[in-house]
Amino acid sequence: MADFEEDTFTDMSFWLSLQYQITRSTLKEGFSGLLLMSFMSMGAGIVLGMMTGVLETMPGLILLITPAIGMRGNIFGAMGSRLGTALHTGMFSTSLKSSSILSQNIFASMVNTLLISFALGVMARVLALILGINSIGLVEFVLISMIGGIISSIFVLLITVGVAVTGHNRGWNIDNMSAPIITAAGDMVTLPALFFAVILIGGDGASLHNIVFILFGVLVLAIIWLTVRSGLDIMKRIVYESIPMLLIAGFMSTIAGLVINSKMDGFLLLPALLVMVPLFLEDNNALGGILTSRLSSMLHTGMFKPNLLPGKQILPNFLLIYLYSLVVFPLVGISAFAASMLIGIATSDVWTLVFISTAAGLIAVTIVNLVGYYVAVAAYKLRLDPDNHSIPMMSSIVDAFGAVCLVAVLMMVNLV
Repeated sequence: MADFEEDTFTDMSFWLSLQYQITRSTLKEGFSGLLLMSFMSMGAGIVLGMMTGVLETMPGLILLITPAIGMRGNIFGAMGSRLGTALHTGMFSTSLKSSSILSQNIFASMVNTLLISFALGVMARVLALILGINSIGLVEFVLISMIGGIISSIFVLLITVGVAVTGHNRGWNIDNMSAPIITAAGDMVTLPALFFAVILIGGDGASLHNIVFILFGVLVLAIIWLTVRSGLDIMKRIVYESIPMLLIAGFMSTIAGLVINSKMDGFLLLPALLVMVPLFLEDNNALGGILTSRLSSMLHTGMFKPNLLPGKQILPNFLLIYLYSLVVFPLVGISAFAASMLIGIATSDVWTLVFISTAAGLIAVTIVNLVGYYVAVAAYKLRLDPDNHSIPMMSSIVDAFGAVCLVAVLMMVNLV
């Protein structure tokens, strides 16, 4: 025990690592991104809080909402992480030639968006059928997912590229900023885009819906064929590595929807809790994105060797995530209360909401730290790109466990 204490507390390399990794600029960049994300995600929370009528008339829609929100962060957060790694290794350029790293990342992210959006719609309907959940039909699920995914991805793509180019020009460490900003952007535009898709397919146009569904199916098949035949090796590698992980992530995020759907009556009675859902889940996703982006860059640059247990050089990263958590999770409760008062929906008192978000958040972020390390290490040892696997896997696990943590705390205080 004495040897352990001496090794831990007198080893100057640990403290130098701590000082290096938790610098003023790191805290400033991270908090700036997270606070911006919280502000932007509040818009998503407001939209969800106002969608109580839609959730009642379109049963099972929450099974699509949770993975759809998370998927923007999965796809474009991973893209941001890859571009961050390219910046660290000196391979990034702002060239838009089809062979450039930036362009091939753009192509891959749009291919992933279209393929996974179709798959999410199918997945939501299949799970509803298997579990006997009353829900809308397959065609409606797929159309809402595809239309919402295409619209939101255009905006998130522009933001992701903008962050990377600006970071390149200004010398930012975008590992600390891309995940929260991209996550927030995904939140901000995905729910309104899904809501717009619901309005767009509304009415009795069953025949037209079937035609559009078939067209989307043909589009997906054409994209698969074009990707296989493409000569863009980086793009193909990203797609091949990403799709299996994104499917797993989508399934795990759908479980989060199932958890929330199981207590939907309570959420509908107190819509402030619906406002909290995207804020809470995406704060966890952003923290996981920061961690995995940093670990991915450290793996690529040889700053640590993957071991069974996290080494001392990893501990500052864990501590950094906890420091961020102590600010962002209380803000979730405050934001949910403020947004609910603003739009005039039923809410609990602010202190109860702050307790719920903070207690559930600190439990969830412990999972984030542990899983983030092992996901990055496993991807690295399997010779898979951690940038393509860490963020999607982290996001899906965080969504599932985050929803469980949130609902568990809500049940503890008898709000659902």
